[in-house]
Amino acid sequence: MNFNFGNLSTGMWLVQTVAATFFAAGFIGFDLYLWRRAFGDGPYKTAFRWLLTLMPLAVGALMAYGGYAGFMDSMLFANIGLFALVVPLFDEQMTLIEYLVRCLGLAGIWLLHHASGQSSWSFLAMAAMVVILVLMRLGKDKIRYRARTLMAVSAFVAVAYWYTVPPLAMGLRVDGRLATQAVGMFLVMGAFTSFYWNWQWQQFQSQKKLKALAAYDNLTNEKTYTHNQADITALFEHAQANNEPLTLMALDIDRLRKINQDFGHLAGNTVLIQTAETLLGVFRKHDLHEHFYRIGGEEFNIAFPDASPDQLLPVIRECWQAIHDGQFSYEGVAIPVTASIGVSGLQAGDGVVDDLYKRADDNLYASKQRGRDTITIDGAPVAGDDTPSIAPTYAFYAQPIMDAQRETIQIWGNELLLRTYDVAQARWMLPNSFDLAIDLQVELIYQAVAKASCKNVAINLTLAQFADPQTAYALIACLQSQDGPTGLTVEIVDVPDLATTRNISAIYRAAGIRIHIDDVGSDNSFELVQQLIPYVDGVKFAIQNLRKTESPERIQERIRFWADIANKGHLRIILEGVEDQADVEFAKTLGIHYFQGYYFAKPALPKLAA
Repeated sequence: MNFNFGNLSTGMWLVQTVAATFFAAGFIGFDLYLWRRAFGDGPYKTAFRWLLTLMPLAVGALMAYGGYAGFMDSMLFANIGLFALVVPLFDEQMTLIEYLVRCLGLAGIWLLHHASGQSSWSFLAMAAMVVILVLMRLGKDKIRYRARTLMAVSAFVAVAYWYTVPPLAMGLRVDGRLATQAVGMFLVMGAFTSFYWNWQWQQFQSQKKLKALAAYDNLTNEKTYTHNQADITALFEHAQANNEPLTLMALDIDRLRKINQDFGHLAGNTVLIQTAETLLGVFRKHDLHEHFYRIGGEEFNIAFPDASPDQLLPVIRECWQAIHDGQFSYEGVAIPVTASIGVSGLQAGDGVVDDLYKRADDNLYASKQRGRDTITIDGAPVAGDDTPSIAPTYAFYAQPIMDAQRETIQIWGNELLLRTYDVAQARWMLPNSFDLAIDLQVELIYQAVAKASCKNVAINLTLAQFADPQTAYALIACLQSQDGPTGLTVEIVDVPDLATTRNISAIYRAAGIRIHIDDVGSDNSFELVQQLIPYVDGVKFAIQNLRKTESPERIQERIRFWADIANKGHLRIILEGVEDQADVEFAKTLGIHYFQGYYFAKPALPKLAA
C-alpha cells in the first residue's frame, strides 16, 4: 500500500513541526538527565551509560515502525527517529565503542528507508555521511556548543537523508515538496536543540563558578593563606636556613567594592577569577614555582622561593601590565580593572614570617597611597604613577577584643584604630586629626572588614562625629550592607551632654549599633558619665592610662568600682591594656569577661587569621 503525501498542507506541516520540536525538547532533556547520571558522581553510572547508548536506538526503531504503521504521520515519525539517532552523536564524553554503536543504529535506519531504490546520489550521500561522522568524532569537543557548526551538520544530514529517499519508501511516496518540508522540520528541531544546548552550557558555567566561589577557595583553584600558614612559614624557615632569597608579592584589586556596587557581586567574583587566571598565566609563561594565596576580599599574596625582588621585577611588571591592559568583562559588559602591588624580599633582620608580610603589606598600602595602579618594592615605586598623592592614605589597624566566658578564650571583635601612612618614613603612624569625613571612614571599615576573620568591629568617634546624625545614618547603612561588619560598636572618649546622648543613642540602638564609653576611671570619671549610663551598652577601662601614675592596688580598686557599676547597669565592661595573665585572673574574679591588650595581640593591619 502506497500513500502520496506530497500535498501536505502548510498548516499540517506547522502542526507536525511544533509536535516534533516539543518532542526534541523532551528528548534532549531526558538525554541530558541520563548524561548527568552517567558522568556524575552518583551510583549506577555504568547502567546509565548503557541507557544513554541504547535509548536513541530504541527510539529510532520505534519511530521507524510508527512511520510504517501510522502513515498519516510518516514524515513526523521519520524525522523524530532521525533526530533521536543523530543528536546523541554530538556527545563529547562517549567512548569510541559507544559512538560506533550509535553510528550503526543510524546506518540501519538509513538503509531501511533507502533500501527500495539505491542511486548514485544515495551512495554519494552515504559516503559523505561517513566522512561527516568521522569528522564529528575527531572534532567532538568543538561542535556541540557551536551553533553554526551544529546547524551545518543538521542541514547536511536532513538534505542527504530526505533528498535521496526513493520515491517509494516503507509505504511512503516522497516527492520534492515533501522532502523540502521534512528538511525544514528537521532544521527547526536542530535550531531548537542548538539554542537549548547553548543555554544549558551557559547555566552550567554560571553554576560552576558559583560553586567554585562557595567551595574551599576554588575561586582561584589555589591555596588560601588561612589554610596554608604552615606552608609559607616553612618557605620562610627554609630560606633562612639555606641563606636563599624569598620574595613576597601582595596584590590588591583596586576599588573592587565599587565594581560590586556598579556591576553586582557576581561581576566582582568574576573579576577575582579572571585576575587569578591572568596572574597564573604569567607565572606559567615564566615557569615559576610560585605559591599562590588568596587571603580574603580582593587581596592575593604570592610567595616566590629562591628568587629576589630584583630577579622577579620583569615578571612583577608583566603581572601589573597584564591586569592594567586586561579585557575583564561580565555578561558582555567590559569592566575596567587595575591592581596595586607591594613587594618585599627576605631580609637578614627578619625574625618571623610576619616581618616579611608586614613589609609587603606596607608597600601595598604605599602603592594605594600613590594613587593605586602602582607597584612599590621596598618603598620604591617602579610602575604606575610615581607621584605621591597629595591626600594622606589612611587605614584601620585592628586589635582583637577577647571573650573569656568560655573555657577557651575567643575573639569577640576587633577595635579598628586609625593610622596614616608617612611616605618619608615609610611607616604607619597616628594621624594628626581623627576627624575624617564619614564617607572615607565607612570606606576604611569596608576595607578592614574584607580582610578580617572576625567581622564584629568597634570604631572610635570624636565628639563632633558622634553628635552628627548623618554619621549615624552612614554607619547604619554600612552595618546593613552585604559587605559591612556583622556587628558594630561606636566608642566615645569625649562624652556629649545628656540631650545629645539621648537623641543620638536612640538612632544607633534602634539599628543594633552598640555604644561604649571609653577610658572610664581615667579620662572619664563616674561623675562625668553617670547620667549617660542608661543610654549606652558598655564601658571600657584602660589600665594603660593609669600604670605610670597609680599603684597596682589603686588600679585594682578602680577596676572593682567600675565592674560593680557595669554589673548594676547591665553593661558590658571591657578591660583594656591587659599585659599578663594576672590581669585576666583578677578581672575574672570581678565578673569581667572581655579583654584587650598586648597580652593577646598588638594592633596590626587586618589579615585573615589561621
